[in-house]
Amino acid sequence: MKIALSGYYGFDNAGDEALLLAITSSIKAMAPQAEFVVFSGNPARTASSHGLLAVYHKNPWQVFRQLQQCDLLISGGGSIFQDVTSARSLWYYIGVVALARLLAKPVIFYAQGVGPINQPVSKWLMRLVANRVNIISVRDHDSAQLLKQLGVVKPPVLVTADPVFALQPEAEHIRTVAADVPGSPCIGVSVRNWAALEGYQKPLAKVLDELAERGYHILFIPMSWPEDAPESRRVMGLMERPAALLDRKLSSGEHLALISQLELMISMRLHALIFAATQGIRFAGISYDPKVASFLDLFSLRPLPLDLEGMLAQINQLLEDDQIRHTVMETAAYLHGRAQENARLALNLIPQPEQRR
Repeated sequence: MKIALSGYYGFDNAGDEALLLAITSSIKAMAPQAEFVVFSGNPARTASSHGLLAVYHKNPWQVFRQLQQCDLLISGGGSIFQDVTSARSLWYYIGVVALARLLAKPVIFYAQGVGPINQPVSKWLMRLVANRVNIISVRDHDSAQLLKQLGVVKPPVLVTADPVFALQPEAEHIRTVAADVPGSPCIGVSVRNWAALEGYQKPLAKVLDELAERGYHILFIPMSWPEDAPESRRVMGLMERPAALLDRKLSSGEHLALISQLELMISMRLHALIFAATQGIRFAGISYDPKVASFLDLFSLRPLPLDLEGMLAQINQLLEDDQIRHTVMETAAYLHGRAQENARLALNLIPQPEQRR
């Protein structure tokens, strides 16, 4: 049994690397004989980090050959089907799916977060190709609704949960990151450069200063290393109180372990929020993309206001209301089960040996 995986892998993004780990480990737990090949932006890095066979995602011959040999293509998870950051990347991922279907290989969209999709050609391609896959699972209702609006009506579309909800930190990783936590209680901050949100930095810095004055240790955690480090330093430079910066690359398992030690996670990066939720850690999301707002809605939370008064009020409520943590833990437990459903859906698409003859 050989499974090909197409997604944003090999680019040092902690969230997407966690997705790869979560997808393969969930499937291995149900089908230990499963073998994988990853279409990666850096095959050597993927092979070293995950112990998986990997080929360069833009080598057409290697991709074609691996698809010929596989029993299933998993497309996703993550947010690969959107054209805000790049329309060409959406066309690429759709192209891999189209090639797999031309080769008569079963395909699952695996816990995708779909959208935004704005360009007419992108919408047409999604409708054309997505209607030819075998099954679609999405991580939120907004993604399911968008697919319906695009005219994707032929395959079953099921709302499950992000695969990362199936992960738990390992004791070894908790020991590894212990020295990175500057003290207790600790508040983590994950930011990224995003032009549309310009101006959030000063109110956030003032809120973090107030939290530091109340005895909280502030740790900036670049989820995409080193891409997010300059924005972290920018916010730190606006603070009057000291804060720490995680100045090294962590594996996705180490990120999960580190966030499990926090009192609160404030993040623009979706998977920092997901990591926090899986561990019952309170979290506040700065919504730079609809996927963040959709995730917060699962927990009956709203995006963090970008004005000083509103931002401080919401964070104080998160820190003081124990019911919020109980709600986070209950919802995360439900989503854990839904995340595992993705693996079952995928494995059900692979023909049994007697069916192949």
